Amino acid sequence: MLARWKLTFGAILLLVVSAVTILFLGRQFDWPILTRDTAKTGGLPVDSIEQDRQQPKPTGLTNSRSLPKPVTSPIRFIESARELGISFRQTSGITRDKHFPAANGSGAALLDANADGLLDIYFLTACLLPIKQSDDSPRNEFYRAKPEGSYEELAAMAGLDFAGFSQGVGVADVNNDGFSDLYVVTLGGNLLFQNMGDGTYRNVTDQSGTGSGRWGTSCAFLDYDEDGTVDLYVANYGIWSIETNEYCGDRERGIRLFCRPTYITPAIHLLLRNRGDGTFEETTEQAGIARTDGRGQGVVAADLNGDGHMDLYVANDMSPNFLFLNRGDGTFHDASILSGAAFDGDGAALASMGVDATDVDGDGRPELFVTNFLNEYNNLYHNQGKGFFEDISVSSGLGPDSLPEVGWGTLLTDLDNDGLPDVLVVNGHVDDNTLEFGRNEPYQQKAKVWRNKTGLRFDNVSSGAGDYFSSAHLSRGAAFGDLNNDGRTDVVVLNLDEPATVLINESTDASGWIRLELVGRSSNRDSIGSLIEAEIRGRKLVREIKGGGSYLSAHDLRLLIGIGNATQADRVLIRWLGGESAVFEGVSPQQTIRAIEPLR
Repeated sequence: MLARWKLTFGAILLLVVSAVTILFLGRQFDWPILTRDTAKTGGLPVDSIEQDRQQPKPTGLTNSRSLPKPVTSPIRFIESARELGISFRQTSGITRDKHFPAANGSGAALLDANADGLLDIYFLTACLLPIKQSDDSPRNEFYRAKPEGSYEELAAMAGLDFAGFSQGVGVADVNNDGFSDLYVVTLGGNLLFQNMGDGTYRNVTDQSGTGSGRWGTSCAFLDYDEDGTVDLYVANYGIWSIETNEYCGDRERGIRLFCRPTYITPAIHLLLRNRGDGTFEETTEQAGIARTDGRGQGVVAADLNGDGHMDLYVANDMSPNFLFLNRGDGTFHDASILSGAAFDGDGAALASMGVDATDVDGDGRPELFVTNFLNEYNNLYHNQGKGFFEDISVSSGLGPDSLPEVGWGTLLTDLDNDGLPDVLVVNGHVDDNTLEFGRNEPYQQKAKVWRNKTGLRFDNVSSGAGDYFSSAHLSRGAAFGDLNNDGRTDVVVLNLDEPATVLINESTDASGWIRLELVGRSSNRDSIGSLIEAEIRGRKLVREIKGGGSYLSAHDLRLLIGIGNATQADRVLIRWLGGESAVFEGVSPQQTIRAIEPLR
């Protein structure tokens, strides 16, 4: 009897060890036969399931599609594009050929182009591939804000009506002349538009040395060498051409899908140093960040380890996310793997898109937030200090509700001005024919918003946040800023082959706020990299003017700080990247502080 029991136990142990070994090797080498959805294909060819960016993994989360119960939310938005005179419609370039870049979409920029105190909007569009520019090609559009609150389209007059395959955009005062310049990331060659200060822009790509033939996505301005001029990081996706666009799907049935990102060879990202004379030089290798394993999507520049230098965090598609910590000497330390923020809590590289960094729990250290693909929960990485992070997506409440969607543009920002950063994510699938393969995955998807409840715990308030969150879209880029200067953060969303969405924030409890407009003198004029500490009733709020963030988009560089129902901000400390500081005490709400950096 004992011998039989030993034999049975040994057999069971051998089966368990074998199963674990096969599963481990399957994840390491991406064996298609081991994916969960293989059983669902009904014997279809392997390439019929290649669009699955990342197969579902055991997470302890439920993927319930039951409708959430209506909630009462202090965060509310009203869709207002038509009322504001905005009629932009993006062209994705998606056809039956499923050219891979078309799935990624385009972004938008919020900027004060003419320095009149009102935010203008620059919308990007893609086009059919191959690119063939003509008079009727889709073009980027520029909407200038009018004093009465509406917008007028002036792209041709401003010199910004570019026709091509535009994806990402960045905004900064590149030459420190007081006017915001634009950098547009395209498939086929990036562009730098210099603001001439008279309502027009001039293409200075060739003379500035900022053109790149690599296929890029998002970008971020930052002054990584702290010389007083902004430099530029461009997240490149990969090496692709129409000739190398693979056929994924079911050839026998003639059904095509977008291929998995693993079909695309990653490309080195781009770091451009501003020489201060109108030209840039590439310093990717010299700075120590020339990795070749990241399909770049979103990027954010911020001080992530509290040493006073701007770091970089890059969301990559089915490859490790990058964390580059600035040494302060013109080089970076690659802390990606050891940081805990390169993978999810299970150690897997996810299909990451949008990204942001903000202190959500009031400890002075910025957390990282990343949006991911269907069946991969969006990640919230809690900052443990000294460049280390912990994935708390499940316990925060942000993970479970994000599983059914493909997440793109996002921001950690205080939407109801209670002093706690909230989360908004726009969503949309990449394939419209998943039912052909036995999977009910909606193509158009609803955006979601979570209200910060206790710092590290969020509640899904989407059903009470306005009509927009009850309708489904194919959203990609999202830009954030105060469009009507009422002290509440609004949102501009780019949707594939649909009109753009403009969400005006009508949150009822958003009463207490102060706005900071910083002007650098020794530092870069936009004061990107400046740190702000606001003390309110014994609580300290730490915020930073960041570079990049979200997905393919650029945001209002003015900083809004919500103070709830407090009668004042007791103390506001500003630290510019160059080391100078200024202090304001007893700051009343509903006012703007324009602070100019003291000269050394």
